[in-house]
Amino acid sequence: MRRSILFLFIIFSLNAQAQLGDKMRAMLVGDTLAPPDHDTAYIATYRSNLVISAVGKLQLVDVDVEQDSGGGLSYSTNSMEQYGFGLDYKWLSVEATFNVPAFSDYDASLGKTSSKGLGVGFTGRRLWARGFWNTTQGYYLNDPERWTGNDAPVVRPDLSNRTFLLSAHYALSGKRRYSENAANFQMERQKKSAGTFVAGLSAWHTTITADSSLLSPALVDTFQLATGFSGLQRLLIGATIGYVHTFSFWQKGFIHASVLPGFTYADQTITTPTGDLHGTGIAAVTEFKLGAGFNGDRWYGALTTSFYYSTTPIAEKLSLGTNYGYVRLALGIRLGDPGIKALGAVGL
Repeated sequence: MRRSILFLFIIFSLNAQAQLGDKMRAMLVGDTLAPPDHDTAYIATYRSNLVISAVGKLQLVDVDVEQDSGGGLSYSTNSMEQYGFGLDYKWLSVEATFNVPAFSDYDASLGKTSSKGLGVGFTGRRLWARGFWNTTQGYYLNDPERWTGNDAPVVRPDLSNRTFLLSAHYALSGKRRYSENAANFQMERQKKSAGTFVAGLSAWHTTITADSSLLSPALVDTFQLATGFSGLQRLLIGATIGYVHTFSFWQKGFIHASVLPGFTYADQTITTPTGDLHGTGIAAVTEFKLGAGFNGDRWYGALTTSFYYSTTPIAEKLSLGTNYGYVRLALGIRLGDPGIKALGAVGL
């Protein structure tokens, strides 16, 4: 009797796991036995191939204190290069990059900068989402002569910027002729030019910290702040709408562009010597991408740029702007299906 109950329990468990895997696959990739979920005259798909890419980046991660009257104080990184790799398979994309001092163009007088980033994304036919985390430590002051009276470098190894970006977009066109995978991860190829209007949600969390004020005592009056400030936490949550398009030429060449402006709710806390200041408001945010490349049957190469910008008030007639952008070169190869059956439980 006990053996019979145990046998039935095992059968039930295996069946439940199979049903869960089937439901997960249906949610992420749809019915694999159904007709193609895209216009095959416009899109060639390689989603069952594992794509491995070598990645190099030049990134911009600036911190700007901006005056409404014009002119602002800006901190930049000494090194912009990051290197890493990407793995793409079906709906999943993963990319990890980090700076390598031996390959970086450092100016010794401007201190050292260290940085690393990790991105994970889901890309479906009309819905795609991506989360990205980046941390950067070590900045220097731009145009020091203007702010200090001499051209000696002002180095801030204590200044760090940690950014987490999360975005989700939905293609408004129901024709299914545009491929986000072809534009950004090359798991598909855009055979004919196509585009679509896109609506999305965006969240952006930034933490800026330093051991001392970003403004020297001599600049407090210049920027009309009662005190200096040494840190900030900002959370932006809002909506974007815009247009994405991929131009296809010579069958395997492409140029991609997208512009997604929007408005977000901003919640921020500023750290000052006299305590934390907290405020909320509305902030503008813009996401811009531009890229070009070759997308062959086995090999691909793509040069893309992406830029995110946001600015919010921190005092009367004064704003704090944070920029994140990069130029990304990726060279990749398509391999066969990895054939790992356990991945089927999550739709891969």
